Amino acid sequence: MHLVERRSRPNRAMATIVNAALDILATRGLESAAAFLEDAKVPLPVIARVLSEPERRRAADQH
Repeated sequence: MHLVERRSRPNRAMATIVNAALDILATRGLESAAAFLEDAKVPLPVIARVLSEPERRRAADQH
């Protein structure tokens, strides 16, 4: 199976949630951003990638 890296997100609702979490990360810190994403039912692997691996964020998520 060949995996294709996606650099854009077709799910606008998830993109909005992730962008809000990145704003929270910048202003209130990691714990607040993680709690926000968890409350929004974002899958744990996505939360981990978005918050702890900025080099792997999708282009639309770069802050």
